[in-house]
Amino acid sequence: MENELDGLPSEYDAMIDRLSNQIEELFSEIHYYQALVTEKENQIIRLTTENNQLKMKIRSLNEQVNPTSYPSQKSYTPPKQPYSTTTTSGGFKSVMKRQCPQCGAMGFAIKEVDDKTNIISYVPRRIYAKKMVCTKCRNEF
Repeated sequence: MENELDGLPSEYDAMIDRLSNQIEELFSEIHYYQALVTEKENQIIRLTTENNQLKMKIRSLNEQVNPTSYPSQKSYTPPKQPYSTTTTSGGFKSVMKRQCPQCGAMGFAIKEVDDKTNIISYVPRRIYAKKMVCTKCRNEF
């Protein structure tokens, strides 16, 4: 076979050299792009795992903020004696003024408002429970 190549004109030799150089350049480009692809694949894998870790962290933080177990129905509990009482000498309890358990304010500083979170009745109209609000310290009780 070498005998057949020796008899080729010089222009064929030049063409073979040029084509072999192009083949070498193409192989080097293929290796370069394969390295880029593996680098990008590694980066995708790293970012995907980081994304999954962040999603798990978000889920755990959401569970801390919003617990999944909710009470079935909130029952109404009356306020813990928002009035100060005294016992007279006859054994009768007399109710005095309302008093804030936090700051001790009494009288007109305590307002009674509807508690929209506790609905007592829907019929004939909505009837809400009452709650006391101190206008001085904004305490609700």
